[in-house]
Amino acid sequence: MRVVLVGPYPLDRARFGGGVETSFFNLVAGLRSLEDVEPHVITFVAGAAEARREEADRGSVHYLPGRARLNNLTFYRSNRRHLERVLLDLAPDVVHAQDAAGYGYVALRAARGVPVVVSIHGIVREEPKHLARRVDRVRTRLARIAVERYCIRHAAFLVAPTRYPADYFGSEIRGRFIELDNAVSRRFFNAVAAPEPGRVLYVGGITRGKRLLDLVEAVARVRLRAPGVHLRVAGPASDGEYAARVTARIRELGLGTSVELLGGLPAERLVEEYRRASLLVLPSGQETSPMVIGEAMAVGVPVVATPTGGVPDLVQDGRTGWLVGVGDVAALADRVAQVLLDDAARSATASAAREAAGRRFDPVVVATRARGVYRSALGDAL
Repeated sequence: MRVVLVGPYPLDRARFGGGVETSFFNLVAGLRSLEDVEPHVITFVAGAAEARREEADRGSVHYLPGRARLNNLTFYRSNRRHLERVLLDLAPDVVHAQDAAGYGYVALRAARGVPVVVSIHGIVREEPKHLARRVDRVRTRLARIAVERYCIRHAAFLVAPTRYPADYFGSEIRGRFIELDNAVSRRFFNAVAAPEPGRVLYVGGITRGKRLLDLVEAVARVRLRAPGVHLRVAGPASDGEYAARVTARIRELGLGTSVELLGGLPAERLVEEYRRASLLVLPSGQETSPMVIGEAMAVGVPVVATPTGGVPDLVQDGRTGWLVGVGDVAALADRVAQVLLDDAARSATASAAREAAGRRFDPVVVATRARGVYRSALGDAL
C-alpha cells in the first residue's frame, strides 16, 4: 500500500517545531516498520526556491516550496499546485494529511480520485481567545476558520487522538471519525527514569493558552510545603508579551532559584529533562491532545494537568495522573505538593502511566492502527 503523508516534517531531526511535527515524524517512523506500507512524505518549506527529494526506507521525503505569506488569502493555491504535481508522480493509494487546516485543506483540494484521511491536531476556532494581537485574531476568524470548516465537512475520514474533536464539531462531521493516538518516539520509551526530588517539568510554549503563570503562582505556594521544589520550563517564548509577564512574576515572587526557563530544547536534551523529572505539570486553558502527556507517560513521569479538551481521555485521574480545574491555583499547588511529598503514590502512578503509554502510544502500535484506517478508506473508495 503506497501512502502519501502530507504535513509538517522536520528539516533538523534533532529539533521539532511543535507537537504536530513531532507526532507526524513518529507516525512515519512507525509506518516504515510495516512491510506492507510504503510511506512517502510531502512537506512544505516556507520560502524555499525549489523542490528537493530525499530517499528514505521504502519511501521518500519531498520538500516542496511553500509560500511564507498570503496563504490565507489565496487559500493555498500555490501549495495545491505543487502538491498536485507530486501526487500525480507518486500515484498513492491513500493520502493522509496532518491537521484539519492548512495541510488538510491542501490535500483535500489537490488529491484527485484518491481517498484522503485528515488528522485533527488542534481546533482553530478556539485559537482567537488566546491570541494577543487583534490582527492575528481577525486573520484567524476570516480565513483559517473557513479552511478548518471545509476540512471538517468534506473529509471522508477524520482521525484524532481523543473524542474531543468529535464532540466539539458534532453534526458538522459528515464523514467517519476514528480515534488514532499520537505516536511517541521510542527514545522516550527507552529512557530510564531517574526522578530527582522536587523537580517539576513544564514542556510547551510560553503562551496565554498554556497558562504558565498559574504554575508559577502555584510553585510559590508549593515551596512553603516542599522547599526543594524546582520548576524547569522547556519551551520557546512564543508570545513575547506573555513571556515578559511570566518573567516579571517569577522575579516578584522571589522564585529566581526555584524556576528555570530553559527555552526550546533539542530532542535528546528534552528526553533527559523528562527522565530526571518527578512530575510533569500542564496547566493549560485549552488543549486538544498534547504530545507532552504521552511523552511523560512513556518515560514513566506522573502528570498533573487540567481537564480541558481531550486531556481527560489521556490522563486517567488518580491512576495515570491527576486532573485539577483550569485556573485553580490553590488546587494545583495542593496537588503538586501532595505528589512531591508522597513517593509511594508517585511511583505507583508512574508505573501505571508507563504501562498505559505502551498500549496506546508506541509508534508501531499507532502505525498498525493507522494502516487499518487506510484500508477502511480504500475499501470505501472501491
